[in-house]
Amino acid sequence: MERKKPKQRICACGRPTRYNPSSSIQPAQCPNCMLKNLLSGSTEAVKKGVARRGGTKSTTKKKKSPKSLAMDNADMWFSRYIRIKYSYKIQNGEVYCQCIVSPEVIKLASNMDNGHCVSRKYLTTRYYENNCRPQNRSSNRFSGEADHYTFEDNLRKEIGEDGIDEIHRLRKEEGEDTESFYKSQSDKYRKLVKQLVKEHGIKKWW
Repeated sequence: MERKKPKQRICACGRPTRYNPSSSIQPAQCPNCMLKNLLSGSTEAVKKGVARRGGTKSTTKKKKSPKSLAMDNADMWFSRYIRIKYSYKIQNGEVYCQCIVSPEVIKLASNMDNGHCVSRKYLTTRYYENNCRPQNRSSNRFSGEADHYTFEDNLRKEIGEDGIDEIHRLRKEEGEDTESFYKSQSDKYRKLVKQLVKEHGIKKWW
């Protein structure tokens, strides 16, 4: 018995679909419409394909808790305070910072980080001034042990051995991890930043 040839279909746009003589199932859309729908991600074929692959990763960021938002805000104001208070110089309203690890690096405060001698994970020293100084971003975010020890050595020259011992003593204590605590830190350093901005005629970079 002779096999019946599949009939070529016409797309909704009026163009013929791509004819496949070896298949009994012919596409319902022409190549142009298929491409448009694939790019827009709106066709059922795309949706089914995604489902077969296990779905897509959500592009929606997980909503932060009120405590996390309060901590982020406190970190932000404390960082600004450290970069202004321990700046290298303030000229024409611009704040310049010198890196604690590489003193030859001097940049605008907006391009520097607030570096911590002891990691921010230790809550008792997270907002402790003597634990922090301006630090070049690449050093702060991507450095290894060498930069950490240089940070501590250079900080020791400023605050002394007793100051370093105090930092390491404090980090062993249990810190407060509450929304109200972070809000109090945020309020404290926001007011201090406001005072420094007014006192030195600083141009806000934020």
